[in-house]
Amino acid sequence: MLADKLIIRLSLVVIILGLVGLYLTSIFVEPEFVGLSEISTKNVGDVVKTRGIISSYSFSEKSKTLFLDLEENGKKLSVVLFNFDENPFERGDEVSVKGEVSVYEGKLEIIARDIEKIK
Repeated sequence: MLADKLIIRLSLVVIILGLVGLYLTSIFVEPEFVGLSEISTKNVGDVVKTRGIISSYSFSEKSKTLFLDLEENGKKLSVVLFNFDENPFERGDEVSVKGEVSVYEGKLEIIARDIEKIK
């Protein structure tokens, strides 16, 4: 009886420590940098960090969605960021993007988690 309670308490402590460890790891681990021109279907589902020059953009105030087309070495890739309040970017800005590579209507895109202006 006493041994069962001890095992349960130790199990709970280990579970809590494991969850804290996973949380801290998710905060401090950066995604792999992949050049925009290197992103392909093999990256679908991966969270990556990349950068490029904004060749075009649009912003939907109704859905609070930002759409960017990035370009690097002649390759273009769409980036989508949901729940965005306003568009601070302009055509020609260089940006860094962290997000998940996915396919939408047969084309590669990045569902962004974070976008930062470089210059």
